[in-house]
Amino acid sequence: MSLLPTNGVGGSMRGTMKRHSLADIADAWKGLSINNARRGSMTSCRMSVGNALDCAARHEFLESIQVAIVQLFQKKPLQECELVQIQDSVRNLVESEAGPLIYDFFKDKLLKKGMVILREFMKNDLGLVLLKKMSDQWNYFYTQILPTLQAMLYPLPNKDVSIRKVTMLEFRDVVVLKVGIEDTLNSVAREDVPTQIIQMFLVLQGIHDGFPPSENYARLERLAAKVINPYLGFFGFYEGSSKPTIESSLKPTTKVKHLEKTEAYELDIKTNRPKSTNPLVTKSLHHHRHAHGHLFSHILEPLVEQDTVRRHSIDTSPRMSAVGS
Repeated sequence: MSLLPTNGVGGSMRGTMKRHSLADIADAWKGLSINNARRGSMTSCRMSVGNALDCAARHEFLESIQVAIVQLFQKKPLQECELVQIQDSVRNLVESEAGPLIYDFFKDKLLKKGMVILREFMKNDLGLVLLKKMSDQWNYFYTQILPTLQAMLYPLPNKDVSIRKVTMLEFRDVVVLKVGIEDTLNSVAREDVPTQIIQMFLVLQGIHDGFPPSENYARLERLAAKVINPYLGFFGFYEGSSKPTIESSLKPTTKVKHLEKTEAYELDIKTNRPKSTNPLVTKSLHHHRHAHGHLFSHILEPLVEQDTVRRHSIDTSPRMSAVGS
């Protein structure tokens, strides 16, 4: 199947193309050939033919990467020396005109397709059957798919999110949270939950998607709290239930925020005055305790350093004092 655009030499691409499609990448590769062809000289014609051959070779590179990634999610092992060939293909594509599109094509197209393949194995299951299949899928994903993807795409420059992180987040959002696992955990005893499921929750909870965390992060935290008792999460302290016994004032959001720009933690970073005389900290604590209707434990409140308090707990015995003097 040819992946070249069909709009003719010198024609403009139609506006109906979807972003990050194979046609977009083909268009980016073809652009140099079109520009050279318009020059009209014999030299430019030879260059145009050479660029067209390079474009065809790059299509083969892209198709080989696509096939290998899809087969990886289908649990088909790589052939001998195939990993090295894929790495070379990725490196060649990154150095091409369409290099900036490769990461987005993987994230928006190939990765989602692969996660749907994993989900298909268990989308209609419930109860212990679902937990057993999910534990098997997680084990294969975590020990085989994830490291192989990282090895395949290591020449690919990362953008905002690494290959490992974006892959883990897609597994959480497309696989774990879309197969009815909430209902399953409500219907089975805690001791019947496989250890691989507990490991999966703990590993995925370590992958942060912004600040404050998203609703999907909050959903995963509630799932982890059902099978891990006690559990200290981002949104509170849990004791065997999906509802925290000590609740945090933070709420999940759909917008990614940075820690230093979030009003939820108004840390004292500009002054070194004691806590009792710092109006910023006083306002922050009043906001946490009264505006949200909760009186939070000190273990969930922001840590504010004071000049009158030692930062580290050290041995204050006479021996240590003598050493310090």
